[in-house]
Amino acid sequence: IPQSAISTVTLMSGSNPVFGLNTLGGALSIKTKSGHDNPGTEIEMYGGSFGRRSFEAQTGGEFGNFDYFFAGNYFDETGWRDNSPTRVYQGFGKVGWQNDRTDIDLSYTYADTALWGNGAAPESMLDYRRETSYTPDLTANLLSFVNLTGSQFLTDELLLSGNAYQRRLTTGAINSKV
Repeated sequence: IPQSAISTVTLMSGSNPVFGLNTLGGALSIKTKSGHDNPGTEIEMYGGSFGRRSFEAQTGGEFGNFDYFFAGNYFDETGWRDNSPTRVYQGFGKVGWQNDRTDIDLSYTYADTALWGNGAAPESMLDYRRETSYTPDLTANLLSFVNLTGSQFLTDELLLSGNAYQRRLTTGAINSKV
């Protein structure tokens, strides 16, 4: 999820089967922004050393009971060590409908990342050239995630909510450690 699309993050400590079998240490609940609560447009760009370039944009708004929110992020750098570039493309879109008792949202998240992470180098190599790459590793991810959420107040004190999602994550890795 692009950072600019995150509204709140809540840590729920302890094991809770509501969040799945692997929540022994707790679960993070991430709420994304909506056009109803976050109208307007923001754009941010920056650059820096080692070929660092970044671009982030977000926009949101509403038309009556309908709202929309879109955010995107591009990040690229060559890295300070040999063979250590990083590239990130992220996109998020959300459309929704709400009234006093009902809230329905459909969102889509896309991410395409490639990270070269170089391992520790022997001191003898560092003495020669600190930027050298001893054990280059590549991790690449491609994510496509659709999420439909809905909530309905049945009474003033009783809320029914649920979600349905489809997520496809493809991860590729090259590890040169022996």
